[in-house]
Amino acid sequence: MRPVKLIMSAFGSYAGVEEIDFTKMQHGLFLITGDTGAGKTTIFDAITYALYDRTSGGSRDGNMMRSQYANDGTDTFVEYVFSYRDKEYTVRRNPEYMRMGKRKKADGTPRLVKETAKVSLILPDGSEYQGKKKEIDHKIEEIIGLDVDQFTQIAMIAQGDFLKLLHAESRERKRIFSRIFQTRIYWQVQEELKEQAKQLYIRLQDNIKDCIREMERVETVPESGEASVWADYLTMKLPPADGVMDTLKEICCQGKTKEAEAEKLSYELQKQSEELNASIRSGEEVNRLFLLLGQAEEKQRSLDAEKEKMEEQRRQVEDGARAEKVSVRETQLERTKAEGKRLVQQIADTREWIEEQSKSAVSEESVLKAAGEELQKSEPLLQKQIIRLRDILPRYAQIWKLEKEYAGNLKKMEAVLEECRLASEDYEEKYRLFFAEQAGILAKKLTAGEPCPVCGSTEHPKKAGISGKAPEQKDVEKAKEKRDKIEKERSLIQEKFQQAKSRLESEKKLFEEEAIEIQGSTELSEEQVKEKLAGCETELSLIKSNYQKQEKKFRELMEELKRRGGLLESREKQLEELNMKQKEEEEYFYQELKNQKFDSYESYQQARAWMEGRDAKEALLKQYDAQTVEVRTRLEMLRQQTEGKEKTDLSSEKEKLDEVQAAQKVQRKNVLSLHSLNQKNRQAKTKLNQYFEARGTLTSQYEMVNHLNRTANGMLNGSVKLDFETYVQRKYFKQIIHAANRRLSKMTSNEFILQCREIKDLSSQGQAGLDLDVYHLVNDSVRDVKTLSGGESFMASLSMALGLADIVQNTAGAISLETMFVDEGFGSLDDSARERAIQILQELAGEKGLVGIISHVNELKEQIDWKLAVTKTEQGSHAEWVLQ
Repeated sequence: MRPVKLIMSAFGSYAGVEEIDFTKMQHGLFLITGDTGAGKTTIFDAITYALYDRTSGGSRDGNMMRSQYANDGTDTFVEYVFSYRDKEYTVRRNPEYMRMGKRKKADGTPRLVKETAKVSLILPDGSEYQGKKKEIDHKIEEIIGLDVDQFTQIAMIAQGDFLKLLHAESRERKRIFSRIFQTRIYWQVQEELKEQAKQLYIRLQDNIKDCIREMERVETVPESGEASVWADYLTMKLPPADGVMDTLKEICCQGKTKEAEAEKLSYELQKQSEELNASIRSGEEVNRLFLLLGQAEEKQRSLDAEKEKMEEQRRQVEDGARAEKVSVRETQLERTKAEGKRLVQQIADTREWIEEQSKSAVSEESVLKAAGEELQKSEPLLQKQIIRLRDILPRYAQIWKLEKEYAGNLKKMEAVLEECRLASEDYEEKYRLFFAEQAGILAKKLTAGEPCPVCGSTEHPKKAGISGKAPEQKDVEKAKEKRDKIEKERSLIQEKFQQAKSRLESEKKLFEEEAIEIQGSTELSEEQVKEKLAGCETELSLIKSNYQKQEKKFRELMEELKRRGGLLESREKQLEELNMKQKEEEEYFYQELKNQKFDSYESYQQARAWMEGRDAKEALLKQYDAQTVEVRTRLEMLRQQTEGKEKTDLSSEKEKLDEVQAAQKVQRKNVLSLHSLNQKNRQAKTKLNQYFEARGTLTSQYEMVNHLNRTANGMLNGSVKLDFETYVQRKYFKQIIHAANRRLSKMTSNEFILQCREIKDLSSQGQAGLDLDVYHLVNDSVRDVKTLSGGESFMASLSMALGLADIVQNTAGAISLETMFVDEGFGSLDDSARERAIQILQELAGEKGLVGIISHVNELKEQIDWKLAVTKTEQGSHAEWVLQ
């Protein structure tokens, strides 16, 4: 969606018809600048109102936006022309408001005319969309692809709103995301499962109670045989269903028979009573007419006696009615005077506070400067010492590991040397025995006269013998192989031993060098290092905490001074308007005094005495008049009805009727008792049958639904309290953070980024899952996002807002939003941070088309060429494009 033209008429601070042509700004970044209250944000309010019948903040409806500077003849409306996907649309909307009519009343007083709310939509083909207001609003939302909440989230980046999102608790983010990403359906699933589990449990418990209660309701005939059986069932915790139902069936049959017999006797007594009643009613009717006639005549005499008094009250009511019309004007005038006195006192109090706190601000700034210098001086030295201590700590574990490795290799070395010695001795012994045995074998083959193959002699006086215990050649070879194998193993173990020894000596040497640098000697224990590290970290933390505390205190004081200054200006303007209003109301009061035909203020004051209780007097007069007409009509009718009739004595007939009715009452009570007993027993029989059948089904349903409920609502034992809706929202939250970090890393020069707290680090108490931390890339530390400074918070909130805008646009179906506005917040940034923020927005303008910054920060005026300057005058505001 790209703005083409915006026309505001008598809207907000714009008194006349104000036209802003956005086609002059084809592409890039522009600044909406002007004094506080000039109407910068009103431009975006007008766009939002034209599209959605709401302002961007949502605090003011369109009917509250009529300009106080507007002339009576100027209409209030907003006309907005925009292009969407290369198609141009025009929306014109005006609120419901009261304006002065062109003609006056008959008595010359001004006449107010109500202007009804209207909206029209011109489509790209030039035709007007036909439909009622609700249908046109829905069509506009369908064209843009966003509802008003999504539009104000991604098209208007307001610092205050996104600081709320940045610093919100997990519970609050859940509520915000529920509205933006429409995840309420997952919460509804949770609630539905919770409610179902609760209801099933209640129903299961109620089923047991209902069975017992229904059995207790059953009444038996005392003389019947089933009474004792039923009494036994009532003592059981859960009696057998079949036995209960069979016994109850027989109880119902017996009750039905007794009820029929009682109804027959009751009918006979009823017939006698009706005959006597008819005779008595006829005589009583005549007697009643004579009684009413006497009462009416008495009432007529009473009304005649009050006639003169009622006429006097009628005159007082008329005088009080005229005085009440004047009193309305007088009361309004008094309220306005009292409000003026209150404003004067508030203005004086505010000025006094500003003067006192301005002096305090100078002192607080000096304290903050001293704390900053202390931090700047001490932090580098302490950070250097902390890094050195953290580096040496792992060496203790490394040396212990190397010593353990060296000892193990030494033990292996000693063992393998012993094995080598034994294997070598075994081989040499077997070789010696085998070699000696070979001489005996050769001597056995010698023959006299034949030369010896060894010495060549033909005589063999002493031949070598064969012992029979020498090893074979294959045994000698195996012993040799075993010796060679162990020798090879020894060589490898000896090499590892030398390497472990070398590494241990090297590590100890490095440790001693670092220990000497830290405290001048090699005697440095691990406990000493930890104590030194804790001391340095504590000292650094205290220095930082002191600076942050002083910085926060100074910032809050300056913000409050700024707020009170704006409040003072607003109240002074309000007092000026109130004085004008008081003058007008005085004129209205004296005009009304004249209209009500009071010749003096004193005569009006006398008539005011009759205002009190006027409604009661009017009601009394109406009642008197109505009673007069009613009594007169009743007298005439009763005289006609009693003409030619006399009173009658009915005492004997009434005595006889009393006797019959007494007997009838006893019998009717008996019938009702039996009917009630039988009805109750039949109902119990039906319900008990239903309850016995329902119990098994309820049990299986409850077990299944309760497990789903505990899972969806994050109530499983030993798990994080992460419910279904929050689990879904984490997906959107991580996407938002990822999109935000792409810009935040550039703004902060890769100093820190945002990250969603991992599930394993979440608290098991309370709602969690959408917690936000700050990860510092430089020192690999994590802290809460609420610890960010004002400038850091703005950059983080701006990045979050842009990230949210990206995700909402993708979620809403890849809508095309080519324009974005950023409202304030740059005043908290230093020059470098502001430069990076502007660079990000310039890149964003390359992506979106147009990005407007609403701000009064002077430095931005020098950095941004195109400006939409809003000028505030006593006759209203004006806006015009300015190219630097």
